[in-house]
Amino acid sequence: MKGRILSLTIVTSLVMTIGLTSFASTIDDLNKEKNALNSQMQQTAQEKNQIKNQKANEQSELDTINYELINIQNEISELQSKINELNESIEKKQKEIDAKQKDLEEKQELLKKRLVTLYKKGGISYLDVLLGASDYIEMLSSYDALSRIADADTELINKVSSEKEELENAKKELEVQKAEVDSVKSQKEAKNTELSEKQAQKKLKIATLTQEEKEKQDEIDKYNKAMDDVNKKLEEAFRKAHEQIKNNKNNGSDGLKFDGSFIWPCNNKTVTSTVKKRWGRLHKGIDIGASYESVYASATGYAYNAYDRNGYGVYIMVFHGSGYVTLYGHLSKSHVSDGQLVKQGQVIATSGNSGGSTGAHLHFEIRQATSISQFFSKSPLNPLDYLPGGYKLASGAATES
Repeated sequence: MKGRILSLTIVTSLVMTIGLTSFASTIDDLNKEKNALNSQMQQTAQEKNQIKNQKANEQSELDTINYELINIQNEISELQSKINELNESIEKKQKEIDAKQKDLEEKQELLKKRLVTLYKKGGISYLDVLLGASDYIEMLSSYDALSRIADADTELINKVSSEKEELENAKKELEVQKAEVDSVKSQKEAKNTELSEKQAQKKLKIATLTQEEKEKQDEIDKYNKAMDDVNKKLEEAFRKAHEQIKNNKNNGSDGLKFDGSFIWPCNNKTVTSTVKKRWGRLHKGIDIGASYESVYASATGYAYNAYDRNGYGVYIMVFHGSGYVTLYGHLSKSHVSDGQLVKQGQVIATSGNSGGSTGAHLHFEIRQATSISQFFSKSPLNPLDYLPGGYKLASGAATES
């Protein structure tokens, strides 16, 4: 995939050097098509990413709404339980009130019957009791007894009435509590309705954004397929151009004379990691502690710009001739165009922290290859064997991990 990502416009300059204008024209047209596809794909990817971020924000808001809904529904459930308890208590109080009322009515009826019997039906009346007394002492005793009976009857009726009144007051207090809980529950239910409406709106919005994101991905897939087709055509044109170069008797090289000497690709010469096994796989170059610094062409050659989201990030490959290729990875910015002939020591980029990088630095590789696809299949060379001395190895730079 990395080979396909790379532009093959270097061949344009190469074949033009030896007069292969038909190949140059084909490759130039294909590169224009590729650049247009890449521009469209990047724009679509940016739009998709914006949709993805918007959807993430909407989902975050929906999660908050869902959390609030769960809480408020639990509160409503608790309030309803409280209302049910209060209704049961009110019903119980009402039954007690009804029982007291019945008891009161029975006692009042009993007293009424007793008074009717005493005063109207010839039973023992107060007057009879008093007149029937044999002496004053007996009369007072009889009067006192009758008074106590009347007082007891009255006290009993008052007691029942008081108990009934207490029950009615307790019932009213329960009804006031229930009214307050009902009010709070109504407010919570209104909030629940509001949140439910917001929830439905958010779900609809997320569904719409999901569809839009899918449509953008479909566009990207189409661009990728078209890019694959263009890359295949470029690879074929590249192969034919090299075949023509090999068959050109007037040209004994690939158009460049490389003397085999490299210079350091940046001013910083502190090596933080070497070619070694790291994190379970081979680290195929050296890492140099260059934080957002100028990057130089290590030797003269033709430059390619490329991008690898999860690997090298923004990177440049330079073909130097004689089968040597250098790679400069994790750049923040490229300062060259595809197919541009760069001179040794020329500023070609600024180091950075793009791609699969944990901090700003320059990743530098040297390999021997005659084509882009071949580069990534070839074993890496150790740049420290080709660069001048004077560098410093940071602690742990050469330690495998």
